[in-house]
Amino acid sequence: MILIKIKGVVLLKEFAEYISDAFVQCRMINDAGKFDVVTVYANKQLENITDKTMEQLIGKRMTEVFPALTDSIFDWPKILCEAAMTSDHTVIEQYVNAFEKFVKFNIFGFKDDTFYLTIQDLTHKREIRRLILEKDRQIKHLESEIKSRASIEPLTNLYNFQFITDCIKHSMQSYKEEGTNFCLFLIDIDDFKEFNLKFGIETGDMVLQDVAHILSLTARKIDVVGRYGNDKFIMILNNVELDIAKIIIERIKMELGRYDLNISKKSVNVSGAIVEYRGESLEGLIEKAEDLLKKAQTMGKGIILS
Repeated sequence: MILIKIKGVVLLKEFAEYISDAFVQCRMINDAGKFDVVTVYANKQLENITDKTMEQLIGKRMTEVFPALTDSIFDWPKILCEAAMTSDHTVIEQYVNAFEKFVKFNIFGFKDDTFYLTIQDLTHKREIRRLILEKDRQIKHLESEIKSRASIEPLTNLYNFQFITDCIKHSMQSYKEEGTNFCLFLIDIDDFKEFNLKFGIETGDMVLQDVAHILSLTARKIDVVGRYGNDKFIMILNNVELDIAKIIIERIKMELGRYDLNISKKSVNVSGAIVEYRGESLEGLIEKAEDLLKKAQTMGKGIILS
């Protein structure tokens, strides 16, 4: 029975034959700063990692058996020797071209130009980890897609009112914590019920989609646009006071005014209401906007009040 003594711990060479990692006793060669490693002893697991036989490995220089070890950007004999000399225990995980494997080196027990290695093949484990991470990424993407779809109103592809409500709450919180102003803009297509009766629901849906598209294009990136009801839309104008909001709405109104159905020269008019948040409740803010919208509608078509 042959014994290897490392830092006061006696290991049986026979025991090395039963561990899953490759176990190697190495002798360092240093020819004027050019390092090499001779394999003095190794267990059978080294054959599995290197695809070499014991006859090819034992007593041979590493660079003789694996010329590619020094051809790559990593000079592995030098790396292993310097790690052994400078630290009691060093762990290196890296893909080794000569082995065509991703391995984990444990380097330890340097004394009198001798040191020891265990080599663990991580290739399969890393591939499993990669697959798990990829699957996790796909699941998270799917969850995000499901959440996004649940927030989207299918006809107009705008946010639904539940999502808009959450966004208003967020803007209210920003106002309370940071003093960030925001305004709410309600839009209603005038005489939309009569329009549907005259031209049909399919044409009415097309109008809703077109108006939604115009609102999305004219909104700023920090604004949020949603469908509020059958013929109503809602927009959160973030980080603006009422005077600036009026300018933004005027531009939106101008774009909507350019929209032409080309149906018996019929155009679409919208009424609207702009209100600035001043610390009231969510229900109070929406009620204020709805009351102002009703007032605008009693004054005629295409009226927007603030």
